[in-house]
Amino acid sequence: MGTSAVIAAYNEERTIADVLRVLTASPLVDEIIVVSDGSTDRTVEIARGFDVTTIALRENCGKGCAMRVGVDYASNDVLFFVDGDMLNVTDEHIESLVLPVLRDEVDMNIGVRHRGPIRDFFHLQMKVGPVLSGIRVMRRCVWETVPLRYQERFKIEAALNFFCSRAGYRQRQTVIYDLGHVIKESKRGLVDGLASRWEMTREVFLLHFDLYGFETWRWNDEGDLPVADYDLFE
Repeated sequence: MGTSAVIAAYNEERTIADVLRVLTASPLVDEIIVVSDGSTDRTVEIARGFDVTTIALRENCGKGCAMRVGVDYASNDVLFFVDGDMLNVTDEHIESLVLPVLRDEVDMNIGVRHRGPIRDFFHLQMKVGPVLSGIRVMRRCVWETVPLRYQERFKIEAALNFFCSRAGYRQRQTVIYDLGHVIKESKRGLVDGLASRWEMTREVFLLHFDLYGFETWRWNDEGDLPVADYDLFE
């Protein structure tokens, strides 16, 4: 059972090479797909320097869309979603995330960055706030539980948690130690970064009302999402 790593990347020229160096050297990763979500920096150029599949979306269409495009090209049953802005990723991080799924211990394993024992306890044990990590490993069948209209923008991570549980699949959160990342305010500037963070928070907040309150997924037609234009480099 092979593993496909999917990296949805937006302007990650500072970190994408380090992430790809570790992934391409890992024996647990059989395929790597980088989806540039309309990046305007050197993300695509850097990714093409590695033995990976690079998909360059011509417009920024959101993280969920980029992930979906990557899944469509993935050839394996195990999907490993990786953030392109990770710092200090190691083989140990990859093993702790991928092996539980390969060993059939769990159907989706969500990597949560260590934020201190108190914050970890309240977040993971007391369930204070949703687990919205973009670093996660799952079987393809888990991805397929999510209706198309939730496979877009910032909705995808909360939707994966919800529909995975609803379908009866097993999920786990694994705390990842000594793993950093570049925050939005650093990548986009203070104003644009804060605006992006607010938009993400707003979208996830409204999504939870939909999933757990209004439950529109029970009766809304599936519909189609816009087709993304892209360039493919293999």
